[in-house]
Amino acid sequence: MLLVKNGNVYLGQGRYEAGWDVLCDGPVIAGVGPGLSAAGADVIDASGRSVYPGVVLGLCAVGAMNFSDRPRDINEAAEPVCPEMNIRHAFDIRELKRQRFARDGITSYGLCPGTNALIAGQMALIHVAGERTAELFLADRMAVKANYTQAVKDTFKDKNGPATRMSMYQHMDEAFRAAAEYMGKKDRDYDEGKEVLCRVLKKEIPFVVAAETPLEIESVIDIGKKYDLRMVITGAYGICDFADEVMARGWHVMLGDSTYNMAGIKGHVDLKRLVGLYRKGLSLSLFCSGDVGYPPAYEQVWWTAALMSQAGATGDELMDMLTQNPARALGVEHLVGALETGRQADLIICRGNPAVRFDNYIDETIVAGRPVFAREGK
Repeated sequence: MLLVKNGNVYLGQGRYEAGWDVLCDGPVIAGVGPGLSAAGADVIDASGRSVYPGVVLGLCAVGAMNFSDRPRDINEAAEPVCPEMNIRHAFDIRELKRQRFARDGITSYGLCPGTNALIAGQMALIHVAGERTAELFLADRMAVKANYTQAVKDTFKDKNGPATRMSMYQHMDEAFRAAAEYMGKKDRDYDEGKEVLCRVLKKEIPFVVAAETPLEIESVIDIGKKYDLRMVITGAYGICDFADEVMARGWHVMLGDSTYNMAGIKGHVDLKRLVGLYRKGLSLSLFCSGDVGYPPAYEQVWWTAALMSQAGATGDELMDMLTQNPARALGVEHLVGALETGRQADLIICRGNPAVRFDNYIDETIVAGRPVFAREGK
């Protein structure tokens, strides 16, 4: 057992409790509150420091990119619609071990297929530290990842696939129409891809779709409305003009990396307006997929948070965008995203709120109840 004692514990929505403890029993949280004790537990003294849930990256491709192979295992390019693909079978634990997620407070992320395919496959929630693949995977096949971006057109324009926005819409619409028809049949031949989309149509899992420009976002909203999907829009640099409709339907927005290639569409996002919309009820989180640009995902997400801070977001709002909000969007809030009994024992111990000052160092990171990072000289 592990006992984090006497910290300033963050419970979300701006609520802190000074002098509270977090008791970890193996990989789960066994208690949160004052005056906790456990015979034989290892103790970390968090006096004078803040204790936050571990950061949850809503999307990240690191661990499945196969850096040694130019095609990259995350990017299926044989067919534009392949929901049956399972990201687990692209994962390489050795690639993950070379990364430094824990140093930057990231304890779990939504491992996702890449940007090439229109409907690219199924996601998984994984921890950032562990010895075996099986122990890393917290939730398998827990969302379907799709892309409604230029990358799809670039991939399939010479393959008799979608080469325009209207073609992408037609292919996506046809995939859901066929799945809905399949779902309505009593006698049917098994089709794994349609079975996966049936789970999306039944709202058992979210449909996580990348769309960056206003025109792309408008089209995916039309798809989401037509089939009444439980939708998460990612990238979402042009989301502000559609926020009212997104809020009315209870959909979620994951703002992508806003630092790399700022001269492109990313440079047109109105972060101040986005902060205002968040305060009006827009469900929002921050992520960086890690498959384009430098530095890697675990640094870029903090730079995006810094830009949001400059735009007026408070440190507590940003920590919610990095913890509980992405967990809720992906339907894994029972596992990660908050310091509550029964959830995964993923937490970070900091000098202050790391979203507002870079010298509010992350001193220690705990994943599944095990210390995996400690800053030198803390």
